[in-house]
Amino acid sequence: MHPDEAKTLITKILASDVSFEGHFNKCFENLKDTQQQELIDWIKDCKERKINPIQSKTNKDIIGFIKRIGSNIRTILTKQKEGYFLVLFLDKHKYYETQMIELGF
Repeated sequence: MHPDEAKTLITKILASDVSFEGHFNKCFENLKDTQQQELIDWIKDCKERKINPIQSKTNKDIIGFIKRIGSNIRTILTKQKEGYFLVLFLDKHKYYETQMIELGF
C-alpha cells in the first residue's frame, strides 16, 4: 500500500484529522505488506479501545498507544483523553525514544 493510501485509510478509521509525524512515508513504504496490515489492524484496535493506553506524565489530557513493528520501527498514536486522535508517529527506534520523552510517556 502506498503511504498516501494508508494515510487516507487511517484518517477514515480514526474519524479524525490526525497528523502523521516522524518519517511516516519512508518507514511505511519499507514495511512488509503483512506489517502494514498489522499497523492498520492495531489502529482499529486503538480506536475500539481494545488496546490499553498509557497516560502522559506531563500532559494529563493526552494518552498514547505504543506499538513495536519489527526490530527497529516504533509507532505512537496520541489522543486527547476525552477527544480526538491527534498524531500518528512512525519512525525508527532512536527517534521514538526522543518522541516518548517529549510526550511525557
